[in-house]
Amino acid sequence: MAGDAKLDIYLDGNCAFCQWSRARLEPWDRHGRLNFVDYNDPQVAASAPFTLEELDREMHLRLLDGTWLAGFDAWVAILRVLPGLAWLGWLMARSPLRWVGPSVYRWIAAHRTLLPGVPPACTRETCAPSARRAS
Repeated sequence: MAGDAKLDIYLDGNCAFCQWSRARLEPWDRHGRLNFVDYNDPQVAASAPFTLEELDREMHLRLLDGTWLAGFDAWVAILRVLPGLAWLGWLMARSPLRWVGPSVYRWIAAHRTLLPGVPPACTRETCAPSARRAS
């Protein structure tokens, strides 16, 4: 992946976990390669070929060429464009991590609010737009 690639990362701007993750990535993005977009914005959601439920379930991103990646593959792409973490992206794209990574990602995504140091799960009060979609 090109070092100057710009990635559009689709996230829930009302989700505490999404904001927590973003805050941990941004310091590594010294060259402005990550563009975070909130899929609660109807125009942003319309630009993605996914349902809101799919966007909620796992991370999605769009490469400059229009290619979409999700889940583990999205994280590999993110890491590979960040100079200080490119080595980790390279490592994750190799066997055996390439084989087990998607399963590990799905487990982490399903249990993300239970991980140490992560903010609590969203509630109707803390994530109103997401909660409205679910009701």
